[in-house]
Amino acid sequence: MKNRGIGLGLWALMFIGSAQASDNACFSIHNPDKKNVCLAMSKKQNSYCHAVRDVDTRNMCLANVLAQQSYCHSIKSHDMKQQCLAQVR
Repeated sequence: MKNRGIGLGLWALMFIGSAQASDNACFSIHNPDKKNVCLAMSKKQNSYCHAVRDVDTRNMCLANVLAQQSYCHSIKSHDMKQQCLAQVR
């Protein structure tokens, strides 16, 4: 339950600020998962997604960076899965 809250909050933050995300801003984030998602989104590099510990957040990151809904179907959290499917087209 805790991870789902972190994941949803993280993704809301990332998509609101992803256009303005810069590498420097990402490196200032202390939470490793949030930092890696930020870097993945700002650089459009899936290698950062693979460093994310939370599996659902990792799959959401990969789905968004690679624009592949197949990763959304691997997300166990119903809410995150639905959010992922809505975001990735």
